[in-house]
Amino acid sequence: MESCLLSLNKVYSDKAILRELNELSVQCPNDSCPWIGDYKQYDQDHHRTCPLEQISCIKAGCEMIVRRIQLTEHLENDCKFRVVKCQYCRVEFTQKELEAHFETCSEYQQTGEFCEKNARVRRKMKDQRNAERDVCGKKVVACKFKDVGCNVQVEQGHGSEYSRRFIGPGEHLFMLLQTVIRVSSIVQNMKGYDKLDEAKRQSELQGKSLQSLTSEVRKIETQLQQIINDASVSDKSHLSTTAAERLDGLYSRTSDMRNRLTIMQTKVSTFEDIAAVISNQIEGDTGKYETLQRHRKVDREIIESLERKVKAQDRIVALKDVALAEQDLRIQSLEMASYNGELICKISDFKRKRQDAISGKNLSIYSPFFHTSRHGYKMCARIYLNGDGMGKGNHVSVFFTIMKGAFDALLQWPFRQKVTLMWIDQNDKEHVIDAFRPDPTSSSFRRPTQDMNIASGCPLFMPLSQLGSLRNAYVKDDVAFLKVIVDKCDLI
Repeated sequence: MESCLLSLNKVYSDKAILRELNELSVQCPNDSCPWIGDYKQYDQDHHRTCPLEQISCIKAGCEMIVRRIQLTEHLENDCKFRVVKCQYCRVEFTQKELEAHFETCSEYQQTGEFCEKNARVRRKMKDQRNAERDVCGKKVVACKFKDVGCNVQVEQGHGSEYSRRFIGPGEHLFMLLQTVIRVSSIVQNMKGYDKLDEAKRQSELQGKSLQSLTSEVRKIETQLQQIINDASVSDKSHLSTTAAERLDGLYSRTSDMRNRLTIMQTKVSTFEDIAAVISNQIEGDTGKYETLQRHRKVDREIIESLERKVKAQDRIVALKDVALAEQDLRIQSLEMASYNGELICKISDFKRKRQDAISGKNLSIYSPFFHTSRHGYKMCARIYLNGDGMGKGNHVSVFFTIMKGAFDALLQWPFRQKVTLMWIDQNDKEHVIDAFRPDPTSSSFRRPTQDMNIASGCPLFMPLSQLGSLRNAYVKDDVAFLKVIVDKCDLI
C-alpha cells in the first residue's frame, strides 16, 4: 500500500489566506525600528533591508551578530577576519593573524632595551641588545660596593664618579670595615654537620702543630740554657762572635716560636668553642626534627582519614546524581510521550551539544520515546550532531530506533512502517526531509530482546554547512527541531 502522506509537489499554499495576510498592517519586530506597513511589503521588501535587523558577519569564520546598519563599520574596524596589511613588512593578514605576526615580524620596529635610541627593525636589534648589555652607558647596574652593603643603583657609565663621591667622606670604607668585622665573627654562626667536622679537623691539626711548636721551643730553651751555663757572666764579653750570633739567633727563634704558640693556642680555643656551639645546635635541631616527624606522621594519618571520608561522600553523591538524572529523564519522557506516530524533538542548547559532539564528550543525543498508538510500537530517534559513519565530521546523522514496549507481544514483527525524518526550517521555507522503508531482514526492526534495537536511518541526513544557512533557520535562538513521522495507514 502506498503512503497516505501527501508529497511536497501535491501541497499548495492557500491563496485566500495569503491575500488576507498581505493586507494586514504589521510593525517591524526589530527593536527601535519605526516601520509600519502591509505584511506583503514587510515580507517582500522591508525585512530584507531593515537597517536594525541583526545578521551574521559575512566574513568566513567570524561569528559576530551585528545590525545590518553596523555591518560596514564592523567589517572595516572590528572584524578579526578582515584583511589588513602589516604596517612594517606590508604583507597581508587577517586582523586575528596580525596580532600574532607582530611577535615574529622581522621588520617590526622597537627601541633599545636600556637607552632611548632610535627605533630599529627587529632583525637589527640582536647586535644592539648585545652591545647595550655590555657597554650601554644608560644601563642601570648595582654599585661596585654592593657586596659590602651599598644598595644604590647607578648608570653603568657613571660608576667611577659615584665611587669617588662616596670614597671622599669614607662611607664605602666604613662599609668595608663593618664587613671585615662580620667576617671575623662568622665562624661563631657556623651551622651543620659539615662545619662541625671541619672544625674538628682544624682543631686536631692545630693541636698537632701546637705540640710540635712546644717541643721545638723546649729544645731551643734547653740549648740556650746550656750555652748560658757554659759561659759565666764575667766571660760573656769574651764569647766568640760565632757564639754571640748563635745566641742572638736562638733568642729570635724563641721569641718567634712563643708568638706562634700563642696564636695556635688562641685558634685551638676558638675551634673548640665553635665545635661546642655547633654540637649544641645539632642536638637542638635533632630534637626539633624528631618532633616534626611525629607531627607529620599524625597529620598524614588525619589527611588519609579525611580523604577516605571525602571519597565515600563523592561516591554517595555520584550515585544520587545518577538516580536523579534517571528520574528526570523518566519524567521528561513521560511528559513528552506521543501516541499518534509523530514526534517533534526540541534540541535546546544546540551550540553546546554540537561542541560536545565535536569534542567526543557526547557523540549523540536521544529523543523522547513515542508510540504509534496507546498499545502500539515504542520508538525514538538518535541524533549525531557531528555525524556518524560516512557522515562523521561533514553531516548531521539521524537514526530511528525500535524500543522494547509493553505490548510487543500483540504487534506484527518485523516492523514494516515507512519512517519520515524532517529537520524543520523555522522560517517555514525549506524543510530537510528524508524517508525510508525498514528492511524486514535487518535485526534493527525485529522484536526487541533488550531495551532497544540497533539504530537504523540516514548517516548523510543533512550537510553540516547547511546548519548555518542565512536563508533558512534550521537553528534559531540556539534551538533546533526534528520531526519523525511513522506511517500508520496499514496498522490495525
